[in-house]
Amino acid sequence: MEFTIRAKQFKEALEQLQVKGRNLTNRGFSSGNFGSSFLAEITGERELVLYNGDATFLVQIKLPITEGTVGRFVGDSNYLLPYLKSFDESVSVHVDEYITLRGSSGDANSRTASVPQLIEHPSQQGLIRLSGMVSHIMYEPAPQTLFHFSNKQYEGAFTLTSNQFQNCIKNCELVKSGIYNLNFVNLVPTFSTRMNRTNNYRETITPVFAIGEPATLDFSSPLYSFFGKEQLLNFYVRDEFPLLIVADDRLLLKAPHVGGN
Repeated sequence: MEFTIRAKQFKEALEQLQVKGRNLTNRGFSSGNFGSSFLAEITGERELVLYNGDATFLVQIKLPITEGTVGRFVGDSNYLLPYLKSFDESVSVHVDEYITLRGSSGDANSRTASVPQLIEHPSQQGLIRLSGMVSHIMYEPAPQTLFHFSNKQYEGAFTLTSNQFQNCIKNCELVKSGIYNLNFVNLVPTFSTRMNRTNNYRETITPVFAIGEPATLDFSSPLYSFFGKEQLLNFYVRDEFPLLIVADDRLLLKAPHVGGN
């Protein structure tokens, strides 16, 4: 399996797939990430699809490639990122027993790096199952379709910029509960979090677009870190149902947090 891709795009995607930030863990509210393993596939179109997650959390990014052969492989971004930072423009990637990076033919320096391929992603079966369940979902500049997931349909949708979402959740993180409530009422979303009666935060954001019925759910994790700057994000919601966020080149699905804070 081989393909050619822009080194900077590949590097940024592998970084974002880790979903770095402050999470609620067994050690409390602390910095972490979702892991450096990733699943990659080319299915025939001129695009590379990258996945990370588990049975309850899926992140997916689609990247354009100039040429490639159909196939699937698993890698560790911690091995690849140090090399990708030093490659210029496009990079050729060849996958067999190893993942080999070669600089473009226009690169004045001849560069080759090889790292091990992983046998399997730690949550490979869960990723494959979830990716099949969202394969029909696509980005719409303004949300019009309330997609189905599993055997149910989303009931509301709204659009925010990635900056709006990031700034809001970063303020929520100051409370340090690690659990965020999303309440979509009268076509307007409100995000809130609370540690106790005297330590809480609440913010209502005017969406760019909005359709559908009210919904409320709790979620955790620094989901904003998966998205690029100034991206338009379409949020799809239903009461106590997985949160779906779709941008032009990526998708995130997160099971609701159950049990309160």
